[in-house]
Amino acid sequence: MEPHLQQSVLNFAVWGSLAATLVLGVFSFVQAFVDPQRRYRYLTFGLVMGYLVWLDYSRSALQLNPNVYEWLRIWWGGFYAGSVLLLLGSSYRLAAGVTIGLLALGFGAFHGFHKGMATTIMFPWAYGATALAFARRAWIQRGYASGILAAFSASMALMCSCYWPVLSTQKPEVVIWGYGHYAEISIVAVLMGWVHLPRELRGQAPVRTHPALSFALLAIVVASEGLVMGSLLMAPRQPSHLFMFGVVTQLACALGVFLHHRHQLVIHTDNVSQLLEERTAALQLAQKELARQNELLAHDLGEQARDLRLKNEVIDRQRRLELAAQTAGQVAHDIQNLISPLFSKIESLEEARTLNEIRGVTSDFRKQVEQLLDLNTNLLALARRGRVELQPVRLRELIVDVAGRFQGQRLTVDSREDAWVQGSTAQLSRAVSNLILNACESDLDRLVDVTVRSGFVEIPQQRRCHLGFLNPGRYAFVEVKDSGPGIPAALLEKIFEPFFSSKNARSKSGSGLGLTIVSAVVDDHKGVLDLETGSTGTRFVLYFPPIEAPDRPRDLGSPSSNATVLVVDDDSIVLKEYGTMLESAGYTVVLAEDGARAIKILQSQEIDLVLLDFNMPRMSGLETFLGAMHVRPGIRAVVHSNHVSHEQGLQLKALGVTAVLHKPAGRTDILLALRQAYQDRLAALNDQPPK
Repeated sequence: MEPHLQQSVLNFAVWGSLAATLVLGVFSFVQAFVDPQRRYRYLTFGLVMGYLVWLDYSRSALQLNPNVYEWLRIWWGGFYAGSVLLLLGSSYRLAAGVTIGLLALGFGAFHGFHKGMATTIMFPWAYGATALAFARRAWIQRGYASGILAAFSASMALMCSCYWPVLSTQKPEVVIWGYGHYAEISIVAVLMGWVHLPRELRGQAPVRTHPALSFALLAIVVASEGLVMGSLLMAPRQPSHLFMFGVVTQLACALGVFLHHRHQLVIHTDNVSQLLEERTAALQLAQKELARQNELLAHDLGEQARDLRLKNEVIDRQRRLELAAQTAGQVAHDIQNLISPLFSKIESLEEARTLNEIRGVTSDFRKQVEQLLDLNTNLLALARRGRVELQPVRLRELIVDVAGRFQGQRLTVDSREDAWVQGSTAQLSRAVSNLILNACESDLDRLVDVTVRSGFVEIPQQRRCHLGFLNPGRYAFVEVKDSGPGIPAALLEKIFEPFFSSKNARSKSGSGLGLTIVSAVVDDHKGVLDLETGSTGTRFVLYFPPIEAPDRPRDLGSPSSNATVLVVDDDSIVLKEYGTMLESAGYTVVLAEDGARAIKILQSQEIDLVLLDFNMPRMSGLETFLGAMHVRPGIRAVVHSNHVSHEQGLQLKALGVTAVLHKPAGRTDILLALRQAYQDRLAALNDQPPK
């Protein structure tokens, strides 16, 4: 290197770095008066930069001993990082902790390792801490100045880590170029970053930049610094083209980011501040006016919404009254049609003289009463909509149980997958039972093949069904398919309406509520109903949200071989059906056709549990249970009835009834309730809480 060029670079390095440091210190003192909120933070930072000016000037003018200079620089490095953290809003405790840690590191290296390498070890950590602080602010606040300073602080950290290796090359020209590069970075950091930082800290129209741009600048500047340091370490006498390339890349990137935001980098004067205040005041007035207009508009919309709600309530009330009138008229018509023949039957009974004549009349009489009970059961099922107790239901078990009620039909059950849903066994059983009944009666001239399936199905995309839409996903399903003649297209939109029926007098049933109940049950269980029909048959599919099978399979058998159940019901068919079901489950069963008979049995036999009908003639279920409690204190019961009000249910449970089931409850519900009742009884006998 030519001597005059070497001297020029040296002068630039010395006076350039001193000038940049001095400008930054003076600038900080000025900001201490401009920004009272951060006055002491700016004063601290200004004092630290003033100390550096004094230190560098003293080294040049007074020719300080290198070890003394290194020792004094350690103090500056520690306080520089702490003052920057304070300026960026960190707590005094954090700033003090960083300062003390850096001083300990620097003086530890100075006294315990190598005096000349102390700052080489310490300064990268000091500049690295400030680079992290600036980078965090650039990420959160998106500040332009923070992004610039994060990049050049990281560059300083890399440069300082190479300070001692560069000195060790013992090439004066290389060292001078390194000092010149240090001065260049200091000047760029002050002009492009530090002078804009106060504006960012005060939040006065700060320049914003995208975090990706800031971190791209950081990566490029650090990579370029690596090229610069590598060229200095490898250069024989003077920096290579790699050095110049790295320096030019850093300057070009910084200048590019600067020019990208040049339209925002304005100097705030009093006139600009006044203009901003005026514009802010005008904006506030406009916002107040807009808020007033919004309030008026909201008030008008509220009035319109209230009027619309009142009109809708009137329309809904009229619709409910019309539906109630239609329902009442249809129910009255059906009841009249069912009761009218009973009068002739009663006259026939009065005139009957032999037992065979009486039996013939009573057989027809019973059929009419059964149809009345079926109509009443359907009405109760609709009345209890939305008031079901949900529990895990196993679809495979449910369809097998329901299919068992249709003896003599050509019915096939196919359930290869064990699907579970959250629901009511009684409601789901009634829905499936209605579908099977409709399928069996779809053709009265011949036996119809009916197939009942359950399992899982994957729906790949949204699909429109007959009632509702299916979103993509996995569903549990129940399918009832028949080989009947199909449903006429003209009737498809009416079959789910209450009391609509296409059945004639030859049908075994025909209240018109079967499919209405099916759609209601599916809706209550958040399911979807689909329907396909044609000349080859009809297929109903009920889709439900699936659940995981319970962790432990439910044991529906008898809790004990000695458990004896007293079944009390005024219907002999119900007595026989549930007696057979409980005996197959392992219980010892005793039957009673009324409450009085049940009390006599309790007086003469050991009974553990009572399965009790609530609505019975002469002695009601409540009276029967009160008598049972008197005869057998601590007896447990399960009530199974067509209708029990909410208040009656609470009263029964307070007396000791374990569960209240609505007819027709499924086999699973009845066995679970009896098992729980027996466990309650054993716990009471042992004076222990039930498990």
